[in-house]
Order: sequence, then structure tokens, then C-alpha cells
Amino acid sequence: MKKGLNNLGQWIFKNKWKTIVAWLAMLAVLIGFAGSLGSNFNQNLKISGIPSTDIQSTLKDEFHQNLDSGTMKVVVQDKDGDLTDAKTQAQVEKKVQDLKGKAGIKSITSPYEAQAISKDKTTGYVSITFKKDARLVPDKDINQVKKTFNELQKDNLKVAYNGSVNVTKTEIGGFSELIGISIAFVLLLILFRSFIAAGLPIVSALVGLVSGVLLITIGTNLFSISNVAQTLAVMISLAVGIDYALFIVHRYRSELAKTDDPQTALGNTLESAGASVLFAGVTVMIAVAGLSVVGIDFLTQMGLAAATSVFFAVISAMTLLPALMSLGKKFITPSHDDEKETKDGIFTKAIVGHPVVSILVAVIVLAGFATPATHMRLGMPFDGQLASNNTKRQAYDMLTDKFGQGVNSQLVGVVKLDSHASKAEQTKTANEIINKIEKMNNVDKLVQLPDQAKLKQFKSPAGQAQVKADGEAYVKQQVMQAMMSNPAMDQAAQQAVVQKATADYQAQVQAKLQAEIMSSYQVSADGKYAMFVVTPKTGPADAKTEELAQKINKLGRDYHKNENTDIVLTGSNAVNIDISKKLNDAIPVLVGLVMVLAFILLMIVFKSFLIPFFAMVGFGMSLLASFGLTTLVMQDGFMKGLLGIHTSAPILAFLPVIAIGILFGLAMDYEVFMVSRIHEEYQKTGDNTQAVKVGLQKSGPVIVTAAIVMIAVFGSFILSIDPTVKSIGIVLAFGVFFDAFLIRLIFIPAVIKLCGKYNWQLFSKKK
Repeated sequence: MKKGLNNLGQWIFKNKWKTIVAWLAMLAVLIGFAGSLGSNFNQNLKISGIPSTDIQSTLKDEFHQNLDSGTMKVVVQDKDGDLTDAKTQAQVEKKVQDLKGKAGIKSITSPYEAQAISKDKTTGYVSITFKKDARLVPDKDINQVKKTFNELQKDNLKVAYNGSVNVTKTEIGGFSELIGISIAFVLLLILFRSFIAAGLPIVSALVGLVSGVLLITIGTNLFSISNVAQTLAVMISLAVGIDYALFIVHRYRSELAKTDDPQTALGNTLESAGASVLFAGVTVMIAVAGLSVVGIDFLTQMGLAAATSVFFAVISAMTLLPALMSLGKKFITPSHDDEKETKDGIFTKAIVGHPVVSILVAVIVLAGFATPATHMRLGMPFDGQLASNNTKRQAYDMLTDKFGQGVNSQLVGVVKLDSHASKAEQTKTANEIINKIEKMNNVDKLVQLPDQAKLKQFKSPAGQAQVKADGEAYVKQQVMQAMMSNPAMDQAAQQAVVQKATADYQAQVQAKLQAEIMSSYQVSADGKYAMFVVTPKTGPADAKTEELAQKINKLGRDYHKNENTDIVLTGSNAVNIDISKKLNDAIPVLVGLVMVLAFILLMIVFKSFLIPFFAMVGFGMSLLASFGLTTLVMQDGFMKGLLGIHTSAPILAFLPVIAIGILFGLAMDYEVFMVSRIHEEYQKTGDNTQAVKVGLQKSGPVIVTAAIVMIAVFGSFILSIDPTVKSIGIVLAFGVFFDAFLIRLIFIPAVIKLCGKYNWQLFSKKK
């Protein structure tokens, strides 16, 4: 393979323009397809194979509730007024009527019809359901709703939006990435002492990044891909793209010092550094693609998207970068650093002279940072974490303030009744279940649901005609009574009586609906199922909400055992709880897979048991430290103001598995880079101490630069306003820091120094 890579490097050197044109042509094709097809990223993180998602087909069939449908909630607030006064109600109702029947909208319900008005009458919400699934609702339909209701703000009403559709644009690319790229460029400039040499890795990484993201965007038209998958792909592609290009340019400068022929130098570079990049890239791709073995839909999407982006980063570093290096060969100067005799510095002396102390320092520091991980809670994203200027956060706060925290964490329950029981027995069982749930701690209320048969009768032409006739009769009667009391009543007074009588009658109709049609649960047409909606007292991130869900699940298990009746919870909060549980169960599987894979790969490379063993121990320590620090920041709120964290919340349920997959791949990059240099020197001299010194002196600076580049790129995402992106940036930035500086530069060299010849005993006869 190495000979083939050498030939590839020399061919690209001679055919640089063909290579560059090929890349430009591919980019043009990808841009064309992406531009014509558009993007359909999914905001919702869903998985199949769990009770809360499997039951959704029953909801759709039995209750005509499609939880995949795009939904939108328009929250309207008049802090100093009354939403129920005639003028304001007319304004809101007009906007609702303007949107009824519009293309894309399946149904729209005003707050007055749904009684979705707060007790102080200042706040209400309009519920909208779109015809298409959430990820397929076009922006024009969403913008149509926002444009219509934004007009209310001219009348001093506050309006905010949330829902399953993308009411806000996802931040993909921007200021934070520019900061990371800028820091990387400065570091490369210091390392290479040339603007051209420093710029080439940036260009190579950006081209690979754009190519990968374009292909992923095209893929959203064929598969369901979450927007978080795109963010992760951008993050990892940019980081590894710059790092891989850094390794290649650094080695090329060293090869130039050994030969006067740049073509030969480029061939030798791909044979050595190119092989390492290829190995590292494949390792990372396997690691992130390994997320698919967990069996969770959106993690599979994220893993494959990340693997795709890494693939393009590797291909760009192996083909486009050499072509650009050939094009700018005059500006890349040789490096004679490898030929210089390097004196032992303080750091090298400390590691080699005091390996036990070095190991203890690394372990103690990592253990200290890992401590908060002992109380880490996992959860899913919710709108309360967003920035205060985000419309979804504003809607969340308005609803929480006026309707209670639980309005944002409702649990939808489906009761599958015993098909062999009589109608009376089924009704009795349903009532028992509802009563028990209603009395549970942390239950605020059960949402009143309509009897579909009675509601259909009420909304039928005959039913509405009867309501209208009764209303006219009632108003007429009230006017006549008023005139009998005051025969001299003028026209204006009569009109006032008509308005009051009309409002009174509407209130009577609503009260009658509530009493005769609304109930704490809804029974399906065939009588086999009952549906209920629980509003907890606490919000989606509160542990008490999860405890309530667990109590209802336990009640379901009891009824399944004793009454042949099942209770299954669904809705966004129940799905999040099930996702968190499945992810918790999946973490040991993924860790085991990663550890075994890493051990085998390193054993093949170094033919040693000790090297892969301590590599795994070190990886485990750095991983726990990154989890601990992330818990300290995101969950415990340490430095949350400085880092722009608006609300402390549980750690993202999928964050550990993402970190395991990505940090494993990156850790192995630095492990191979450091240990390979130590091993190479040991084979030459048979002196283990000298080998460790050379590894630290020659590979250390490049690992430091590469790690800082990674930290800068990942760390730049901490500036994102999206808490999901922010938490990923934190865990990856600090994960790289802990692994590169404390494990690969201190712990591993110190362990190799201590173990001496036993590190290499399996494949070397040197003593």
C-alpha cells in the first residue's frame, strides 16, 4: 500500500491541475444537486423500537393523532390587557380565519375555541397542525403563519412560536467556526512560518467540509437526517481535516530537507504521513459509524453523516492538498528540525526522570475532573435551554409563566383495554386508571378531551344550526326582557344588551360542551383503546417529571399482570425518557465495542499487549474527565454565565455515545503518532529511555499543535447559541485536551518508560 501511496503522490505532483479541476467539477455537481433539491433536515430526534414510539401507530389509527405531523403553537400575550375583550378577540380570531383553508395547513384552533386562555386572561395560544410531517413542512408555510400573526405585534400584543416544525433557522456555520479557523491558521503560521503553507491545510479542510456537507444535504431528500447530524459533521470534518493536512504538510517539509526533488518528497510524504492519515481516518470513520450498532435512528444518522464528512476530509488531504502543495511548492520551505540534536527540556526530564510521579499527577488531575460525572443525569433538549431572544424560548417562558411548567412536558397515555371484557368492565377499568393517575404526586391535571361522536354531532350542520337557532332565541328573549324593564331604551343600549347576551350564550355553550362532551379520557371508536393527557406540575428537565412517568409505567405493568390491560406513554417527554433509557443501556455496548476495536488495532500495529492496554486505560480516564467537566458546566451551572449557558439542565442523553465514538478515533490518532515515533527510535537503538525522549521531543510539538487546533475548532462551537451544539463543543474540546496533554504526552510516555523492554517484547528481541 505504501508504494501505491508514493506513486499517487508523485502522480498528483505531475498532474496537479487535473486533480484540482476534478475537485472543482465534483463540487459543481454537488452544489447543483443540493441547490435544486434543497435540504430537509429533521429537527426531531426520534428512534423506533421503544414503547413510546411504537404506540404512535395506534394513536394514528384509533384517534387520528399523527405525532409525526408538523405542529406549531402561536403564543399570544397582552400583559396589560385582556385577550377576551371584544376588540382583542376579534383581532386574534381574524388571523385564525385568515389561515383556515390555506395550503399546507390541516387544522388551526383558536385559543377561544380550545379554551387555551390563562387564568389571568393575558395569554393564550393558537394550535396549528400541518398536512405534512414536521421535517417536510416547507418554510413558506411556516413563514406564512409567522407573517400573519406578527401583525398582531402592531397592536401591542407579544407573539412567540414553538412546535415540531423549524420555526427558527438552525445555526450551521458562522461566527464560531470562523473563530476556530482563525485560531488554527495562527497556530499553523507559527509552526510553518509561511502564509501559503499555513493556508493550505485550511483550504483543504474547507473543501472537504463543503463536499461532505453538500452530500449530506442531498441525502436529506432521500433519508431522514437530523440537523444535529449536520452540525456534528461540520464540527468533526473541520477539526480532522485541518489536523490531517497539518501532518502531511509537516512531513513534506521534513522530506524536502532530505531531497532536492519536491516530487520525490511528496511521494515519500504520502507513503509515510499519508499512510498514517489514512489509518487515522479509517479509525475515526469506523468509530463514528459504530454509533449505528446502538440501534438508535438519529445516532445512526449522526454516525454515518460524521463518517461521510471524515471520508471527504481524508480524500481532500490525500489528493487536493498534495495538488495545492505542488502548485505552491516555491512557498513551502524545508524543515531541518528532525536533523537537529534536541536537548532534554524540563518537561522531557520530568517524564523520563520521574515516571511514577508523572503518572500519579495525570491520574489525580483526571480523577478530580471526573468526580462530577458520578451524579450526571441524562436528558433530551428542550426549549427552556435556548437563548432568551429565541422565539421558542420566549414561547416556552410565556406558557410556563401563565400555564405552569407542566404545559411543556405533557405525557400522552394510551390504555389498551382487555378485549375480552364487557363494555361496562372496560369503562370501569379506564375510570380506575384515570382516577389513580389523577391522584399521583406531581400531577397538575388531566387535560379534558372531547367525546368524538358527540363532538362530531355538535359540529355537524344540523348541530350548528340548532346552536344558532337557540342562540338567536336566547338573545331575543334577553332583549325583550330588557325592553320590558326599560321601554325607553335607545338603540345603543339595545345593542349593548345584544352583545352581552351573545357573550353569555357563547359562555353557556362552552360550559355545556365542557360538561357533556369533554372528559378526562377519550375512547376510540371501536372501544378498544382509551387516550389521556397528563399535565405534570414540573417541567421537561425536572427529575420529578421522569419519576411521574415511571410511576405511570409501573401502574401499567400492574394492570398488564392483573387486568390484561396495558398503559403506554408517548408524546415528546415520554419519548425523551425512553430515548434516555435506551441510550443509557447502549453506552456499555458502545464502550465495549470501541475498546475491543482499539485494542485489536493497536495490537496489530505494535504487536504488543501493554501498549493497547494502557492506551485503553488512558482513554477511559480522559473520557470520564471530559464527562465530569461537562456535567460541572452544563448540569451544575459552573461558569454558565461566562460560557453563555442560559439554563442548567441534564446532559444530552446522546452526548456520551457521541463523545465515545469521536474521542476514541482522535485519541488513537495521537497514540499512534507518539508511540510510532518511540517504537521507531527503540528499533534503531534498543534504548527505551532514549526512545521516549525522542518521541516527546520530535512528536510532542506536532501533537501539541494538532491538539490545540482540534480544541480551537471544537471550542469555537461553545460560542453557539444552541445548547446542543454548545455541549458537544464542550465535551469534545475538553476531551481532546485531557487525552492529548495528560494521556498521550504524560501518562503514555511515562508508562512506556516504566515498562521498558516489556512494551516491545512480543515483536523485538532487543533487551
